[in-house]
Amino acid sequence: MSRLKTISLLLLVAVLGLGGLYGCKASGGSSGGGGDPTPNVQDDDNDGIPNNEDNCPNMPNYEQGDIDQDGIGDVCDDDRDGDEHDNDDDNCPWDYNPDQVDTDGDGLGDACDTDNDSDGDGYDDGEDNCPNTPNPTQSDIDGDGIGDACDDDIDGDGIPNGEDNCPYVANHDQLDTDGDGVGDACTGDKDGDDVPDEQDNCPIVPNTDQADLDQDGIGDVCDDDRDGDGVENGHDDCPDVAGPADNNGCPVDDPTDTDNDGVPDDEDNCPNTPNADQADSDGDGIGDVCDDGGFTCNDISNYQPLLATDGYQASEAASLTCLGCSVSNPENIIDGDDATAAELNVPLNLLGNVEAKVAGAAAITGGNRAGFVVSVPESILRLDLLQNTTLRFYEGDTLVATAEADNNVLGLDLLGLLGEGGQRFLSTELDGSFQFDSIGIRYGSLVGTDLLDGKSLVIHRACVGIDPDL
Repeated sequence: MSRLKTISLLLLVAVLGLGGLYGCKASGGSSGGGGDPTPNVQDDDNDGIPNNEDNCPNMPNYEQGDIDQDGIGDVCDDDRDGDEHDNDDDNCPWDYNPDQVDTDGDGLGDACDTDNDSDGDGYDDGEDNCPNTPNPTQSDIDGDGIGDACDDDIDGDGIPNGEDNCPYVANHDQLDTDGDGVGDACTGDKDGDDVPDEQDNCPIVPNTDQADLDQDGIGDVCDDDRDGDGVENGHDDCPDVAGPADNNGCPVDDPTDTDNDGVPDDEDNCPNTPNADQADSDGDGIGDVCDDGGFTCNDISNYQPLLATDGYQASEAASLTCLGCSVSNPENIIDGDDATAAELNVPLNLLGNVEAKVAGAAAITGGNRAGFVVSVPESILRLDLLQNTTLRFYEGDTLVATAEADNNVLGLDLLGLLGEGGQRFLSTELDGSFQFDSIGIRYGSLVGTDLLDGKSLVIHRACVGIDPDL
């Protein structure tokens, strides 16, 4: 038994000895004798990876990258992504895309194009909730990640749009009390933004603020060209600032100043008439000094008129000491017709006053300027009229604030020469949180006869809105 163990041990030593000599050569020359053994390793590209392990043995690539895992390193692989398109012909050589789809035709395949906008609405496909249907607003009423423009069930109530009697307002029960085909949930307000359809500048896209940058009557959220420069938003590099199409919708940096008022023509709201202050009382983009349209006060302008059709009523009042004082045709202030007007008459006044008032049933909030558009026949309204005129604000019958030229509470201003008849906006700045439901204009003086040398004060309309300069 011990003899067998001895023989086995000798065999093991012999095997280990041969293993140690395998693959080694003498470093001291062919004549033999005593050199250190070194591995027999071949590395033709000197990248530290032996040829027999290197996936590109003739090209250095110590990282051994191999995207398509075909055993050929990326640096020497003619088709590194393995999509059967040679790198030189592949529109995404690092991304597998055998179909080579390039929707926007820019030479980069969709698989690797980080700026791909298939529908041209200004949103990359990876971010677009309707990548194949233009929808610059990205409106998604039901919040399901699918834009309304391509959502078969816009309001997410489980009823397809074509069968839904309120496609923009969720109403699972489809209740239609009056049987008119329009569900009770959306009668009069299709998009459910609390703005009646007849007043809504985007009746099928929610936009409570009714913002309309270019004042074209189409709300910004549904206006394909919100700055009104003729270049659609998706192709406009400056969609919120008007500019020529040949400059991708952006303003041109042109130092030309035709009227020498210090404001370049491309920024000047009256490029041919000096107006360094760029005053634009009605916010229509045309300076006051060259605005033939005059002060704009209508449903789509910065300022809105207080009209009878909206429930407003006009009245007059005069103190007993203002003999013969009156307001002629006060209803003309709220009729919406600029061809008609009321007249405030003061033939004889002793410590008295006369007032025209426009009253509504609901509170007026959110505006930062309010007043009356007034004029004097055949005369430009004089600033000295301010000394005897007061704007008065009411809640119900309670006077809550006044605006006077001197010792004023709110302050009184004359804005915007309006051309014909010398019309001016006699108004005051308001705090945005200020609330009232009625506004009056009162004239009075200590002793006076014949208002403004016998001429009546003409009152065209009452307006409330947003002054863009405040």
